[in-house]
Amino acid sequence: MKTFLISLLSLIIFSCKDSHTELHKEMDKVSAEFRKFDEQLVTLYAESEKNPEKVILKIDSLLQVNKNETDKYKSQIKSNIESSLHYFRAELLYKIGKYKESIKELDFEDYRNGDAAIAYAANYVKLKNFETAKSFIDSIGNWNGNDFALGNYYESVGEKASALKTYKYNLEDDKSRKHFIYYIWTEKRVKALEKNEPLLNEIFFPTGNPSFEICEICNIDNAKRVKITDLLVELPESRGWTATTIIESPYDTGKDYYWIRVDIKNRELNYFVDQKTFEIKYFNPKTKTVMTLENWRKGK
Repeated sequence: MKTFLISLLSLIIFSCKDSHTELHKEMDKVSAEFRKFDEQLVTLYAESEKNPEKVILKIDSLLQVNKNETDKYKSQIKSNIESSLHYFRAELLYKIGKYKESIKELDFEDYRNGDAAIAYAANYVKLKNFETAKSFIDSIGNWNGNDFALGNYYESVGEKASALKTYKYNLEDDKSRKHFIYYIWTEKRVKALEKNEPLLNEIFFPTGNPSFEICEICNIDNAKRVKITDLLVELPESRGWTATTIIESPYDTGKDYYWIRVDIKNRELNYFVDQKTFEIKYFNPKTKTVMTLENWRKGK
């Protein structure tokens, strides 16, 4: 699902005593409106499977309604709604073969990296403008689906060997992402090409459907991650904490612990945390040394 930013400056400032609570209440109301919009989008995406032209007309109507919106909470997400609807429209225009119109719709946003870059490339491949398509592929950046899109491009221009090389590199380079949909799609393309099945003649168009899950099980351990983060932040060594990063998860590695990095001002500390007992051990990635917190503290 696409994330959205809400400007806190647009919220009403309350008294010092109640400002924190009231601020959260206001933000919750804005978030509720965005969830309603997401639900509406999911319904429209389902409808578009049968009648994309009809849904395009509905999108046009929603864009007009959004333009005239004056509701206190809906007004705070007008730009987010507008962007999502224009992208949805571009997606449907691509689906029905109106590639030039899809490109014009994508031009609504100045942002041309990530999913937007892949969407542009998908259109230009269909228009046989491979040079422009490649320029957008090169601008994707470090993004979910970037290597899969590049492999699609090579298939579209008939470069099977390059496509296979790209796909296989993606699979070997990051096995920790094996649960992601692009990893799964990449595996399928490798098998298809090795069986000499026909090459693709298109690049996938990233969907804006809020119900589309890039990784269906990636958030399955959210409760554990939250608990681990809380435990690590409470450590006396974490005074001045700035960030927590999960380097490895049991769901990716098959191991029974998490490898967590904690950033503290100008230094970082690494820990292994047991996924069942939540026992925390210090880990030195340079020496590959694992120690109990007690022994580590004695040696400091």
